[in-house]
Amino acid sequence: MKRGIQAQLWNGKKFGEGWMTWKAGCFEEVHFESPSKKQAELLHDLGQSRVMPGFVDTLLHGFAGVDCGEGSVKDLQRMTRGLAASGVTTALAGFYPLSHAKLRAAAKRWGKWKSERGTARTRITGWHIEGPFLAPDVRGALPRKDLLKPSQKSAEQLLKACDGWLHLCTLAPELKGTMDVVEVFRAAKVVPSIGHTKAEYLDCASLAANGDCAITHMGNRLPPLTAREPGPIGFAMEGHAAWVGVIPDMVHVAPETLRLWAKTPAMKKTLMATSDNLSHAGLVADGFTSGGKRLQRSGAVAVDSKGNLAGTLDSLPEMLLRAHRDGYLSMADVVRIGCTNPGRLIGDCGALDAGHRADFVVLEEGGSVGPVWIGGHRVVGA
Repeated sequence: MKRGIQAQLWNGKKFGEGWMTWKAGCFEEVHFESPSKKQAELLHDLGQSRVMPGFVDTLLHGFAGVDCGEGSVKDLQRMTRGLAASGVTTALAGFYPLSHAKLRAAAKRWGKWKSERGTARTRITGWHIEGPFLAPDVRGALPRKDLLKPSQKSAEQLLKACDGWLHLCTLAPELKGTMDVVEVFRAAKVVPSIGHTKAEYLDCASLAANGDCAITHMGNRLPPLTAREPGPIGFAMEGHAAWVGVIPDMVHVAPETLRLWAKTPAMKKTLMATSDNLSHAGLVADGFTSGGKRLQRSGAVAVDSKGNLAGTLDSLPEMLLRAHRDGYLSMADVVRIGCTNPGRLIGDCGALDAGHRADFVVLEEGGSVGPVWIGGHRVVGA
């Protein structure tokens, strides 16, 4: 049985001749050269097809009409199959602030989803909750009613309600009690992420003093960088945050800003694209309800009745490849911020390397996502 391919593989700088094999869902061998005749007999020949790592999305609230916090097990299967076909092979499920009762119920549904077999679906490795320890004045479209004051007890209760699913948690470092929360999180291997905040530079530095931290979405619900106060953006541009999320729809941040941050030397290994997808991402529906608000599509994003941004409706691969086609990102930028850097956060994906998950996508001639493989299995219908 053939357990590998030969094609034009992304070698870190460009597409070139290569071949790779996998076993038990992970790459066994990856070579950036033509296979021998004997080796080629054991490989699927994809010819001149361009192959890159699967995309990794560390913040998506839903897809294909399904909300991560509300979907049934059947819904979650549909959502992760739709994501897989889009080219997202690994992701963190995004949550709004929810009551502990709703989090416990969601954890049970996700546990059942995980126990069901499925090779043609996106791998969800954990949750990213935006909240509940946020600055109320900059919560954006997030609901106020489930925001909480930071404390050791509230952090412990949140972790218990998530039942092991919490991986990343957005919080405001300037709030009293946040450092107590962070201590609890780090003991549980949960990464604190700066967002929906009024934090100054020193607030961010204090958060990072005893461990890694992230920034949820640069330029969105953060103080601006000014000459007198660099804030979270300046903190990130100096390379002090281990992971720096940015929504690459070219609406939440200008395309020129996206290009600037992608080229900032100190963020080469930290900048990672996040979709911030809402439940109806990937669908053509113009109007829908999400997070208790009535929203409508406006290009790649969703807005409320007042025109306020609420999230995105195009998949992460679609947004990044569009930015490449429009000349704002190089293909190296796309792979680095869409695959490699977020893959470092998860730990075993986002690169065509031996030992990593055998997740990869084929790019069509026009630059869109074609066939997709997850764990060495081709996604049917991709």
